[in-house]
Amino acid sequence: MFRILVPVDLTEGTNKACEFALAFGQHFANTQLVLLHCYQDYLDETASGKAFTDETSASELVTDNVLHRNQQETEEKLDKLYHTVRKVNRNLQVERVLMYGMPEDCIQEEVQRFKPDLMVMLTKGESNIARTFFGTVSTSIIQHVEVPVLTVPATYEGATINRILYATDFDKADTTALNTLQQLVQPFGAAIECVHVTDDPDTEDHEKLEKLRQKLQQHAAANITYTLLDGEDVAQALQKFVSEQAIDLVALTTHSRTLLGSLLNPSLAKRMVLESQVPLLILHANS
Repeated sequence: MFRILVPVDLTEGTNKACEFALAFGQHFANTQLVLLHCYQDYLDETASGKAFTDETSASELVTDNVLHRNQQETEEKLDKLYHTVRKVNRNLQVERVLMYGMPEDCIQEEVQRFKPDLMVMLTKGESNIARTFFGTVSTSIIQHVEVPVLTVPATYEGATINRILYATDFDKADTTALNTLQQLVQPFGAAIECVHVTDDPDTEDHEKLEKLRQKLQQHAAANITYTLLDGEDVAQALQKFVSEQAIDLVALTTHSRTLLGSLLNPSLAKRMVLESQVPLLILHANS
């Protein structure tokens, strides 16, 4: 059983996340997909921070009616999305879950219950992937869940994966992360480019890359190549490589602290990801 969790906000771009989830789902036998929507009642007394009195009973009634209507509309939108996904692939087991609460809490709770093999999330807006890491919801999710998280830009076209860039900083988590990556994308038959960016490609870097290749050789498929990129700006070098090599997906591990330290700078992230508009797969050492 391959399980995919798709948190959705039910806005226009929601279908893009579902499209990628379906692309993965169709390649695995016995796939189960959960569409999760988290909602909050911003008009209730908890959200407003004010206690109602008897004098406001009329306002309470209006508020209750509005909240009920909003929840009903949300349920209808989620049902519509559910039937759309079912229509695309009737072989998938699809479940819709509507949870009340903060998205960070709801998603983590659903991860514990459902135990997904992959989570697919949409990123959108001006800050895109910078928001994925620095925004309240996604930062919390990526830091606390131990499953691979695939973030898909709302403007990205297509859902095919032929070429993947795995960015390495020669971290000890590389072996585990690359094994997980291969398992996830094996059905796509995608080629993986294992890339390290350095401003001084000396002998030591070549030796480290060769050591990584040898370490993976016994278990890795033949579709992995290893490349050293010369560049002072990590994000710019990777972005250029993504563009020139027609990369469909960038993969990182959360344990690559030095590399992520460079990529998570909002301005660098914007230049790397917003301009290239490719999906990003976050892997964890113990995924």
